[in-house]
Amino acid sequence: MARQIITKEKIIDAALFCAFDKGMGETSLNDISNYLSIKKASLYNHFSSKEEMLSSLYTYCSDYYSRVNLISDEQMELAATAPEKTFKAAAVDFIKRHEQEPVFQIYTFINSEKFFKKEVMSIFAEQIAKIGTQCELFLKMTAKNSGMDGSSVKKEAKYFCAGLYAMLDSYLCARKETIRQNPECGIGSLFALPSDDTLLQEISRYAGFVITKFIKKD
Repeated sequence: MARQIITKEKIIDAALFCAFDKGMGETSLNDISNYLSIKKASLYNHFSSKEEMLSSLYTYCSDYYSRVNLISDEQMELAATAPEKTFKAAAVDFIKRHEQEPVFQIYTFINSEKFFKKEVMSIFAEQIAKIGTQCELFLKMTAKNSGMDGSSVKKEAKYFCAGLYAMLDSYLCARKETIRQNPECGIGSLFALPSDDTLLQEISRYAGFVITKFIKKD
């Protein structure tokens, strides 16, 4: 059998998976080495300590999650011509992207560790600010001819994003609860679950309710 090649990237992936399973606070270096089927001492060939490994994990999460957007450049271009359809699709796509690896693990890690680590709180704050800016820009482009003033647009964008993240939390918690109630399936089976169409339709309706405020009525 070929010897497994262990890299920093594989260790970070293993740490993220273990933290997703039971939380970083309950995850030890033994858990990570067992997941990789290596000796704990082998981890020190790549990281001098758990703190150094966590620092690399923070960087990985920050870099990856910075590429997760609410609204793509292509969708932004449709703000004036197909705002309702595009905004609803963007909200649903945003939720569905979080169903998959590694975004689900990263989001879970960030939202649990933000209470304990300043570095993770910064990742969370930057992502919230970015998503809010994207939403505000889309709504501004939609509202260009509707008479909606800038402060109202900013406020609606803020409220929408807060609601969207609350629905995302609820959606992901429900998915993880399915596995908690059926532990024999294993945490990996979580990513094979079908989307919850009922909840996604609710999110679509929520986005539709918000965007219609900005569409000029003839």
